[in-house]
Amino acid sequence: MPIITHVLLYAGYAMISFATGAALMQIGGEPLGSSLLGGIALFSACAVTHAGISSSAAANRIGGAEKRLKADSERIRSAQREIVADIDAIQTRMDSLEAQIAFAPPPQQPQLETSYPQSAGMPLELKLIDQIVDKLGAAMDARLQGIQSGAVAPLNPNAPRGPMDLVREALLENRVELHLQPIVQLPQRKTAFYEGFTRLKDANGRLILPQEFIPAAEQAGLMTTIDNVLLFRCVQIVRKLMKQDRRIGIFCNLTPSALADELFFPQFLDFMRENRDLAGSVIFEIPQDSYENRTSIEARAMSKLVDLGFRFSIDKVTNAALDLPDLERAGVRYVKMAGRTMVEQIVRGGVRPRSAITREIAAIDISAVFQRYGIDLIAERIENEDSVLEVLDLDVPYGQGHLFGAPRAIKESLMEETAPPRDFLLKQNGRVA
Repeated sequence: MPIITHVLLYAGYAMISFATGAALMQIGGEPLGSSLLGGIALFSACAVTHAGISSSAAANRIGGAEKRLKADSERIRSAQREIVADIDAIQTRMDSLEAQIAFAPPPQQPQLETSYPQSAGMPLELKLIDQIVDKLGAAMDARLQGIQSGAVAPLNPNAPRGPMDLVREALLENRVELHLQPIVQLPQRKTAFYEGFTRLKDANGRLILPQEFIPAAEQAGLMTTIDNVLLFRCVQIVRKLMKQDRRIGIFCNLTPSALADELFFPQFLDFMRENRDLAGSVIFEIPQDSYENRTSIEARAMSKLVDLGFRFSIDKVTNAALDLPDLERAGVRYVKMAGRTMVEQIVRGGVRPRSAITREIAAIDISAVFQRYGIDLIAERIENEDSVLEVLDLDVPYGQGHLFGAPRAIKESLMEETAPPRDFLLKQNGRVA
């Protein structure tokens, strides 16, 4: 109620009170003082009654306003939840479109390279990458001598082939593919990285499974050559991403034999030194067992790459009791462990990493302890939603597995663009096939 209304009402109460006092004095013969006191008492009663009524009305209005505010707040929170859900849905759709673009077949009308957006310093970067790719190709050509020394005359197509023959033939005939699997950020499930895998094909186009070709390649001394092809393709993919001004990192598997290879590693180190911009885009990955049993030569090779700014990832982790200060010193920035292994060892088994923290560490704090040493956990082999919930309870920042996307071959046109030099894979017995 406006203030002027209250003033007028109180003035009316006063007039009525004085009129009542005058009436008491005239009609009842009351003295002037008593009549005035009676009028004042009546005025006070009216004022108190009015104040009570006003207070009650104000309280009702305040209560109604509070209810409206609560209802508005709930509507705002509901709208906020809907907006967050819409943003997550849009982000998921964008990631899906990004994956489709990455693996889609080539368009009917090829686009010019210059149609991609480029930053101001991009031409110089591409020139440097061209130079280092040439050097890597030269190193691969030299590495081919190992294949040539063990090669025989052209194989009889009807003759039986052993696993080593299949591997050597796949390399020489350029039947080597790069498959990429997304690594997503949790809980948003946005693609943050890719892991690169080498896949070989036989003459009939059938994929040779890793458990088939890896033992044969190791026995034949060809694993470094396979690593070379993977590294070559990963560098080329990073090059394509840089041309599009996209900064998604690629995990590239690296065997200890590649680190210790006196022919390959110096050339590889040179091309990494000449373009340190790749340091934020290529992460080298080695298994836990290989890391813990690395030789002094392999350790020094890792240190040289770390000095250039490159990072390492440890995968196939079977023991969560990792030495975090040692990993930090070695330049390890990611640790991959199967989601099931995380739950069994950290939650149920009470296994804890070695660190400078002396207090008891709760399971939910394990990820934070790793991050204290600059290391992010990646839960791999995630196959179902239950596993996602389990690793989310551990606050794991990244996930990888078929639930988020299986390894898929890059599109055919990109496979051709990122193929190693012709002489590297097609030489046999000192001639070009």
